[in-house]
Amino acid sequence: MQLSMPKDDLKTYLKNQLSSFFPDKYVMEGKDIDIAFDLGLERLENCFQYLTFPAYCNDEGQTFFSHLHADQYAQFLYYFSNSLWKTSENRPICDKLIYLNRILNNFFFSYKGNLPDIFFMGHPVGTILGNAVYQDFLVVFQNVTVNTSADEDGNPAPVLGKGLFLGAGAKIIGNKEVGNRVSISVDTVVYDQTIPDDKVVITNHNGEVIVKDRKKPKCMAQNYFRVPIE
Repeated sequence: MQLSMPKDDLKTYLKNQLSSFFPDKYVMEGKDIDIAFDLGLERLENCFQYLTFPAYCNDEGQTFFSHLHADQYAQFLYYFSNSLWKTSENRPICDKLIYLNRILNNFFFSYKGNLPDIFFMGHPVGTILGNAVYQDFLVVFQNVTVNTSADEDGNPAPVLGKGLFLGAGAKIIGNKEVGNRVSISVDTVVYDQTIPDDKVVITNHNGEVIVKDRKKPKCMAQNYFRVPIE
């Protein structure tokens, strides 16, 4: 992957950001940091190779990461913090990383959670992703909310299918499953409702939520990825 600055400089850049925003005794250094940092970049490169945008990956398969590309940086901060948590449960630095993502990008997802290996975030300002089982080819835009948790009967957080597209302001509330290749349109709320595969969920001019079959051959999420979502 082609980086906008050498890897060691990128690590120092992030370390300085954390020290500037959070000037306490916890410093971003150590063997666990080095391991998780490299793993975060590896996960980022793996994800970017599937994306259709030239700023992420060109037709020759060359991937790119810029520390000044806000969406890319938000994604890296997640991958790094999640990798660090899995490596050493370094809570102070993980907390700083997730806080930094909120400060810089107004994006929240816990480092303890698991976003898929392949996903795309388009300007995820104001987006909060809660506990759910996320799958590959997820697309998330701004002001999206996923508010899910285990219910009173002890059922686990719901499975959200692969190829899920969440348009600006889309919301999933509750514990019901959402199928594969589902598109939830702008400002549409799916409240405690199961959505089958290959559906489009919209809000009509009367404010009613409508679930309908997808008419186009490709689901909305397919536009963002180089491989078929099956």
